[in-house]
Amino acid sequence: MINSFLSVFSTQDLFHKVDELRKTWENFITNPSLNENVLASVRSEILHSWSRCQSIGLNPGQKQAKNVLTTLELEKLLSESDLYRAAKPIIDNIFDKLAGTGYLITLNDENGNMIYLKGESDIIRKTEKMNFLPGMDWSENAAGTNAIGTSIISKKPIQVFSAEHFCEGFHPMTCSSSPIFHPYTKKVIGAIDFTGLWPSTQPHTLGLAVSLAQIIEQELLTMYKEKYFHLEEYYHHSKTRWKDNPILVFSNEFVFINGDPVLMETLKLKKMMNIENHPQIKDLFQSMNTAANQTAYHTKLIKEAEKNGYQFKGAKPISLNREEIGYIIMFKEKNHQSSSLVRSLKERTIIGESAMIKNILHKCEQVAPINAPILLTGETGTGKELIARHIHERSSGNDKPFIAINCGAVQKELIGSELFGYEGGTFTGGKKDGKRGKFEEANGGTIFLDEIGEMPIDLQVHLLRVLQEKEFTRLGSSKPIEIDVKVIAATNKNLKAMIDEGLFRKDLFFRLNVISISIPSLRERKEDIIPISNYYLNQFAQKYKRRMPMGLTERTKDFFLSYTWPGNIRELRNALEHAVIFCDSSEVEKRHLPDYLAELKTKYFQKTQKPSGFSIIEKTEMEQIRQLLIQTGWNISAVSKELNVARSTLYRKLKKYNLKDRMVPYSAHL
Repeated sequence: MINSFLSVFSTQDLFHKVDELRKTWENFITNPSLNENVLASVRSEILHSWSRCQSIGLNPGQKQAKNVLTTLELEKLLSESDLYRAAKPIIDNIFDKLAGTGYLITLNDENGNMIYLKGESDIIRKTEKMNFLPGMDWSENAAGTNAIGTSIISKKPIQVFSAEHFCEGFHPMTCSSSPIFHPYTKKVIGAIDFTGLWPSTQPHTLGLAVSLAQIIEQELLTMYKEKYFHLEEYYHHSKTRWKDNPILVFSNEFVFINGDPVLMETLKLKKMMNIENHPQIKDLFQSMNTAANQTAYHTKLIKEAEKNGYQFKGAKPISLNREEIGYIIMFKEKNHQSSSLVRSLKERTIIGESAMIKNILHKCEQVAPINAPILLTGETGTGKELIARHIHERSSGNDKPFIAINCGAVQKELIGSELFGYEGGTFTGGKKDGKRGKFEEANGGTIFLDEIGEMPIDLQVHLLRVLQEKEFTRLGSSKPIEIDVKVIAATNKNLKAMIDEGLFRKDLFFRLNVISISIPSLRERKEDIIPISNYYLNQFAQKYKRRMPMGLTERTKDFFLSYTWPGNIRELRNALEHAVIFCDSSEVEKRHLPDYLAELKTKYFQKTQKPSGFSIIEKTEMEQIRQLLIQTGWNISAVSKELNVARSTLYRKLKKYNLKDRMVPYSAHL
């Protein structure tokens, strides 16, 4: 099989090949309209490149590459280049194994500018007269057909040998280059090249260039994962801090990281997309680099956002270890004050009129100013993180970070470094300068330790020290770090039972349990189900551009009030999002709900006396008792325990609602 990327397949008879290529090149330069048969000895990739060079009027007699970067410009480029940071150690390492082969290794940016060169001094001296040096422009438009520029423009690896170079001054050279692709956007971001004088030509250098490019891409992938993780965290922190301001976050190499969902849809943005050629975004970044102040921004992006009801507030760089790694762009909704409905959706983060939820909110107001540990207990999905954020927003540190970490979602081996950070050199593959933990990031604000019962018992003593001493040490360090953090922990487990089983420290439990708030399940606050449903319905209607306001049909309301919602608010929210997506009107019917709920509709209702004459609260209570009786097999003790009422009270309610042990299924009321 013929490899069109290679020029030389064997080192035999190189002088004859050079003479043949020279004659063909001269024929093309003097008469480019020659019959293709005359030029048959030249690969089509080279002929196409020659034609491109001739079409732009490039001088085939050119002897040197052109200088494009000053020393200062090159130094600045290298200081900011992820490509250089990733590739330099790899190039240096491979060069040690290639010493004496007569080859130079070069790294080039996406424009074909040489930014790094590694080679033996005698070879460098021989190629200097061609300006084969860092800072020179080796793009095809500037230097003609050459492996660096042609691989970048074709997005393919290529070997260019002797007179295959369009410019005569480069005929003494042989070069093999492979493009380097961004691991996420797949855009060409540079090229790796092996260059020598043509007598040292080897076919294997092209394969080596391709392999080296792939190694560099893998190193970039590791670097970008870390950078994008930091930018993703920055987005979530900023979203919490400026919850009324839609924001967008980008990396410094024009990759979109995350942003407000509605704004993303408006501007046609998708996560991890390359936005360098996005006309609106590119326009804004150019404006950011040239504008003297933010009021000078008059870009297509801002105009498009304003047309859709957003007002541009500002843009600023995001830095990590004193290095600029991305940008945040902030907006404000112009009609934020015009719609009472939208305003209520933004402001009311905790919905409910029940006595239980009102009591919890009152407790939150009382404990918010106090810097004492708080333990939130309750079933999964009841909104423990929402309560924690509510407390944070009413605390004195509400302008500082709210950092949430799920202790059950982090690998047990990593949770220590996640919470407390580590010093450089502690772990193989860890950051050279170490890493801050969540406690350091939350300093001055609040840290929310969700699923605290999942924390390994050997790490619990470190958390106990933080609570008692207000200080901790990074892993691998002996230096204590003082912090001022409000600690809120949450669990859906019985910590007392875990203490008896030796899975949770008793001293940590009592230290965390200074202030305890129990979050009720959704079935315990039935009167809040409809208001919560209306809240999420209109949130999702806005998100999916449905008719507003949306509501539930009466039959759907009855079903919602009768269902036990084992997944609590999280389950309700997911069911409503599903319903809005599939709803074709302004009212949600049962057929719009997830299938598993539709399948339950006849199981959860039983025939009793006609419930007319009871209030909505009484009807709700009656249905709740009926379901529990069915689920427990008429176990009065289990039902009274679940309802947290005395058996005598339950018997009175059974009599009141005429609930008997001989109940038959029915679906008439549905």
